[in-house]
Amino acid sequence: MSDEEIQDVIVVGAGLSGLTAAISLQQRGYSVRVLERRPVAGGLCGSTTIDGYQFTLGSNDFGSAIKRYLQQLGVDLEFEQNQTVFYCGREKYVLPATSRTVFDLLRHLPDTTRVGRALRNPDIGNKFDYVGQFLDATVRNKTFRDFLSLPSYVAGHSPAAHRFDLFRQIYSKNPDYGYHELCAPADGPQAITDAMTARFAELGGRIEFDTDVLDVRQTDDGKLVTTSQGTYRTKHLVSSEARTGNHSVRSSLEIGVLHIATRPDVPFPAGVHTVGYLPSGVQNWLGQLDDGVLPDQFGFHAFPCVTTEEYRSFNAYFYYPRGVEEFDSRTLATVEEYILKELARLIPGFGSRVLFRRSVSPAQFKKEHNLRRVSIEDILPLGVEKPSVHDKETDTYYVGNTVGPVAYHACAAMYAALDAADQLASANPLA
Repeated sequence: MSDEEIQDVIVVGAGLSGLTAAISLQQRGYSVRVLERRPVAGGLCGSTTIDGYQFTLGSNDFGSAIKRYLQQLGVDLEFEQNQTVFYCGREKYVLPATSRTVFDLLRHLPDTTRVGRALRNPDIGNKFDYVGQFLDATVRNKTFRDFLSLPSYVAGHSPAAHRFDLFRQIYSKNPDYGYHELCAPADGPQAITDAMTARFAELGGRIEFDTDVLDVRQTDDGKLVTTSQGTYRTKHLVSSEARTGNHSVRSSLEIGVLHIATRPDVPFPAGVHTVGYLPSGVQNWLGQLDDGVLPDQFGFHAFPCVTTEEYRSFNAYFYYPRGVEEFDSRTLATVEEYILKELARLIPGFGSRVLFRRSVSPAQFKKEHNLRRVSIEDILPLGVEKPSVHDKETDTYYVGNTVGPVAYHACAAMYAALDAADQLASANPLA
């Protein structure tokens, strides 16, 4: 169906970045239409129901900056700042830092001192290209090296292939994404999407679902957007499509998930959002995964999704080997038993409360949700900076993880969207 009314702005994609740009522009008085290829908004920020149990779809925790971004959009949500616990070999690390964390760091004082001094060196970025090089040069204790490999694990890259500038950005406050103090919405990630779509509708915005963009053509008064549901006319275009130019990109390892439902009395530690396990030799087993090989031992992390009177649900995330999107039944059974066994060891009593479990592979996830489940988006090659949000040649504004400042995560995507909205409004003020 052809839409003859010309929109001030069309936004392609109703994920976090698309919704952020759409709300920000609608707040300023622009008429905004969002086109979304899926039947629902939010991208990976949402929930799914399996056999009557509700689970988090993808995104589960965020940098504290998300609260500031949402407030700027007029979205008020309650967030919780809980602890993250990672077991590295026989050592336990609690984040944000507690007295226990400080004690653990004091046990590794020589390494802690070397790492801190190195990161403060303004020339450090010229000495190392990859995280593995930095850790090998500065950290002597193998277990502490495993702990400091956590950002690479979270990014879904082997330390040998994880860009050092991305590692350093975690400790930077420009921009201040707040990933040193993780937070999660009290009612789960779906609450973010629900609140954002409600805010957009309240402002008069409209989302067209099940709408694939097929072509965009420049016209005398703007752009003609051809979709699977008809054509739309717009003065300005904002797109969440990846913008990588002609550069080859490196993908994060794809995530598999073991969905687990337990009895409500499961002894998951109070005040903790995530429990993770990194067996010894993180660089080695992440390297094997990066080479397309499933190691005998590998890391995973589990977090609660929903708590009801009948059950509690959890996701356990783990990486599939590069290039592998499906396991055979025997391998899958081995992986599930490994994760459940380690969870039962880390959280005594957990195993006896399990009511339900189901694994979802990367291939299954794409088929069911038309999405990739990765920790971060594709990374540009070493030395290549992400492009700006505005493509002057096509006069298109881009949002998401592939544009804007260094970093690849939800808060970076929202930051880029706010920047795109600011630039569009500045260059094209309403009459």
